[in-house]
Amino acid sequence: MPDGKSILKINLMETKYKIWFDTANIYLKSDHGNVAYLPLDDYKPLMNASNEERNQYKFSPFGIHWEKLDEDLCYDGFIPMPDYQMYSL
Repeated sequence: MPDGKSILKINLMETKYKIWFDTANIYLKSDHGNVAYLPLDDYKPLMNASNEERNQYKFSPFGIHWEKLDEDLCYDGFIPMPDYQMYSL
């Protein structure tokens, strides 16, 4: 199993990502199977956004951008989840 931080070291141009939310967190999963998360408490625009607004994002070489919400999350800020298998997508 790769170390938990490898999700942050993968070349974005060669990797596909999926993001999703629950009531408390945003999750990021690479096509390599690595999963990381960030608590929404620290990102009020995302926490208070509708599902439609949350789904209007773009990936960049540095992170995820929500233009309408004026919010950016850096890949380096995501916290690795060692037992990511429970979030099979």
